[in-house]
Amino acid sequence: MSISRPARLVAPAVLADGRGLSGGMLRQLFIGQCLVLALHLAWMPAWLVGLALLVAGYRLVQLRRGLPRAGILLRLAAVGGLLLALWLQFGTLGTMDGLVGLLLGVYLLKLLETHDRRDARVVVVIGLVATTVAFLHDQGIPMAAGALLAVAWLLQSLVWLAGATGLRQAWRETVWLLVLSAPLMIVLFVIFPRLGPLWSMPQMDRASTGLTDEISPGDIAELSRSDARAFRASFEGREPAPDERYWRVYTLSHFDGIRWSRATPEQLAATLERPVDAFVREAARSPWQSQEGARFSAELLLEPDSRPWRPTLGTPLASGERQRYLADGTLEGLTPLSSRSLMNLSSSGAPPTSPPAAGERWHRLLPESANPRTRALAERLWRESGGDPDVYLEAMMARFGEAPYRYTLSPPRLVGEHRVDDFLFDSQAGYCTYYASAAAVMARMAGIPARVVAGFLGGERNPDGHFTVRDYDAHAWVEVWRDDAWRRLDPTAVIAPERIEQGARAVDDGAEAFLADARFSPLRMREVGWANRMRLEWERLEYQWQRAVIGYQRESRRSMMAQLVGWWREAWDRLDALLPGRGALSTTLGLMAVLVVAGGLALLARRGWRHRRRQRDPQWLVGNLQSWLARHRLAARPGESPATHLRRIAPQAGPAGRALEECAQDLERLTYAPLEEAERHQRRRRLASRVAEVRRRLGRPGR
Repeated sequence: MSISRPARLVAPAVLADGRGLSGGMLRQLFIGQCLVLALHLAWMPAWLVGLALLVAGYRLVQLRRGLPRAGILLRLAAVGGLLLALWLQFGTLGTMDGLVGLLLGVYLLKLLETHDRRDARVVVVIGLVATTVAFLHDQGIPMAAGALLAVAWLLQSLVWLAGATGLRQAWRETVWLLVLSAPLMIVLFVIFPRLGPLWSMPQMDRASTGLTDEISPGDIAELSRSDARAFRASFEGREPAPDERYWRVYTLSHFDGIRWSRATPEQLAATLERPVDAFVREAARSPWQSQEGARFSAELLLEPDSRPWRPTLGTPLASGERQRYLADGTLEGLTPLSSRSLMNLSSSGAPPTSPPAAGERWHRLLPESANPRTRALAERLWRESGGDPDVYLEAMMARFGEAPYRYTLSPPRLVGEHRVDDFLFDSQAGYCTYYASAAAVMARMAGIPARVVAGFLGGERNPDGHFTVRDYDAHAWVEVWRDDAWRRLDPTAVIAPERIEQGARAVDDGAEAFLADARFSPLRMREVGWANRMRLEWERLEYQWQRAVIGYQRESRRSMMAQLVGWWREAWDRLDALLPGRGALSTTLGLMAVLVVAGGLALLARRGWRHRRRQRDPQWLVGNLQSWLARHRLAARPGESPATHLRRIAPQAGPAGRALEECAQDLERLTYAPLEEAERHQRRRRLASRVAEVRRRLGRPGR
């Protein structure tokens, strides 16, 4: 008994009745919509899934029951409902999320009026655009892999619409198209620089660091609940030790008795009646600091942020491009970051040495009636220190190191009017902002200029050498003006030195608060060896992807092109050195190469010209088609004319039958009818088009 082979997988016909799309093609388009929508779901409203299912369900019922097409009123109502839903979701349609949601909604609703090949191609093109737009949300490896899958499916849909006859043929053509386009994509990526405004759009409601421009005791403690990544850094040369990893983001110099807030250069200029350039300068190097104090050179990979902050290891000295250098030793970009960006930075690793631009008096200001118990304590310590500021500061720091003060991630909440008093004399438990705020207030009470610095401390070192700084690394410390320089004071180093060495996770008290908002974070499995190694390896891979692919900018392009030219010159010099008579032989080889290239181009041009002439010959076109049909077991019979041959096999050719009939008709008209030149030209073009259609519909030999 013979065993029959399984039937080859064949999709339903693209057109159900020769005009309208079949159910199989609609299903193909719907699956493509699902793949594209999946790329956006982490940022878009979930009700878009319901919209996709509703539209697909309506088309399925319409197709099965033969219902009339969706009318103009139904389509207008659907678009109106989409606009209303997006407005309720985002409050406006002018943001990036609103515009992306509108694009996705129109993409899904387009299926309501998709009835023929042209409409289906429009749906696929919109899907390709929506796939590209997904990179505005994220440009990581998972997004790239998902986009590649979606593009492959959409290209397969185009192949079906072009006349594929089987699933195997459709996927073979799709893979072939992707393989052919890969070299061109690589060349375009390497040669042409990225165009920022076309690649990404600003997201002004997105802040990656979690820090704000004002803090009160307890604010940074909230960041210990998050594992969100703030930035990554890799160093050239020496890496900072754990106690040197103080990443300053901004300084807070105004205290109202409860909160510390930042005074912008513009606010300082207006308040102190001084020019703005006394507080900020735009340059590639700091005008406030000597460049000789550079200790660390780092490359930062910054996360998107709606604010212009740029973290620096100590005082910023120079960067690869123009930035806003503030006189208080902090750094700002000229614009917020709309996508991950690379920045080269040279820094001192120490507090600034420039005098306070706002004056020492500005950094001594305090509310007169706030925190009376703290003021009394400061006066007593000042008397005991004999009026020596350094002795006073040592006594103040020593007091923080005494019991019953303790460091905790879950401190009691302070709600009173005199919060520094409540902390120092009642709760005596807190996080870094509690101690930094109290230390700065006590320094000012003794007449010592002081300010709070907010930023990050530490960072996790990956085995490949780069550091990852996250929200839970947020930290606050104090700078005081002493001996013509700012001096760093960190009460945390006195109270909980393990926080400096190991980070926020090392604090036992309040461990339940650490990563409380990231319950499924892989960071919770640090102690599991294999899981931690997998996490670190993935972060390494993702970091290299961001640097080498997403961070590929104009400088990288120039560097790569220069490297390729250098390799070419080096290889040529080696070859030239191996051959005798180097000058004459090099010239000969060059001329031979030019002649070979010129001859190849001439041969290609001649073949193209001959092929073009043959394409205008109806007999050659049909003869070539007959040879092709013979390989499909549809050969002509002995003595059979070309037109008779094409008409005989037309009923056996399935979807290509009509094209074969028209080929036979056009051939006879061109051969025997007295036609005008214009009509003859039109017939020749139509014959070439029908021959191509026959080839496309019947497929390649062996399929």
